[in-house]
Parts: sequence; structure tokens; C-alpha cells
Amino acid sequence: MNQPMLDTHAHIAPDVTPAQVKALGNAHVFAVTRSIAEARLVARRKDTNLTWGLGVHPGKPDALAAYNEDTFTRAVDYFTLVGEVGMDRRGDRTRQREVFDSILTACTNRPVLISIHSTGRTKDVLEALAEQPHPGAILHWFTGTLDEIDQAAALGCYFSVNAAMASEIIAHMPVERLLTETDFPSSRRKTRASKPGDVQAIERLIADIHQADARRLARTNLDALGLAARL
Repeated sequence: MNQPMLDTHAHIAPDVTPAQVKALGNAHVFAVTRSIAEARLVARRKDTNLTWGLGVHPGKPDALAAYNEDTFTRAVDYFTLVGEVGMDRRGDRTRQREVFDSILTACTNRPVLISIHSTGRTKDVLEALAEQPHPGAILHWFTGTLDEIDQAAALGCYFSVNAAMASEIIAHMPVERLLTETDFPSSRRKTRASKPGDVQAIERLIADIHQADARRLARTNLDALGLAARL
């Protein structure tokens, strides 16, 4: 079988059926959640081609309000992926930072990947990561400046990119830190993803920019995180 497509950030309903999962085809998808309550619904699922995440979406006030540090810290033991977490331009900046800092603390010395949202708050997110770096940090759909890309790379961050992103942004990111994503179902017209796992458009874009086999590149970069055996 051909190497599966790798989608490191997508949204899938927690009650997705086995038939619907099978319909994703030859793809491995990181299915992030938006709240601890949603993550509870998927914690015991055993989907072979899905890696479910433990998330607290910064743009969801209810998720932030319900966040409990002890509950989250205990829940991390059941996941190899933490996401979607981070900070967002909407909402209470102070509360978002408190929660994000707490999540990073909970992930300290834990073998997890962290899919991080930073829209409109890239500076704050990078400051938090500078204070609490993590080897599994992945900046999802990063929209920071070129200098901030350099800063993130210096912190050891990876970047999950999709076809809606500007070519010049992707070109500036270190090729050895690139991962593919869809963020399905967001911005489907721009990402050109027909379903979770459909990363063909971003694979073509990476191939054009970096003259590289994007599918092989994404898998190699994921392996470099040292967690591939647990995904």
C-alpha cells in the first residue's frame, strides 16, 4: 500500500462511525477536539487511522470557562496528542494565557504532540513557548511574521501547513519542520480539502516550493519528533 497521507490537524465529530472513518481512505488524521468534555467522548476510541486529541480551543469561551487544571493533567495520560489548544484574537487574552500556560505545564515531560492555535496572538503564544518549551510543539496554520517563524523554529517548533496559506510563508519555514494539515472543515474552498486527510493540494504546493516529496517529508518530520511509534 502507498504511504498514507498525513493530516496533522482536522476536526472530526466524536460520534463518527467506523464506515465514515474507513471512507477517509489511505490517510492518517490527527483529530483535534475543542474541549475536555468533547475529548472525553473519544478517549476510549480505537480508530487505527485516527489520532484523537485532548483540546481546549482558545476561541471557545465555554471550553475556557470549564477548564480545570487537575482534570486536564489527569486526562493527558490517555492521549498522545494535545490539541487544539493555544490563544486566539477573540476573547479574554488573560484567561487564554492562563489556560495555555497551565496546559503547557501539564504537558511537561509528557510524550505528546501539541497542536497549537495562535491566530491573532502569535507573540503571546511564542512567549509562552519560550517560557515552557516542548519538543512536540506544532504551530497549526501559523500566520506570524517571518521573524516570528524564525523565532518559532529556534524554539524547536514544527509547522502544520495547508493550501490556504501563502506560499512565501511556507517557503520561509524550515523544510525539516513542515507537516501537512487540512484543518477540515474550515476554509474548504481555500484548502481544497474534500475531507479530513485530503492533503493532496498542500502536498503539491510543498513540492512546488521545496522540490520535495511532501508525503515522505511529512512522515520523516513526524518521525523526527520521536513519537511515531505511539501514534
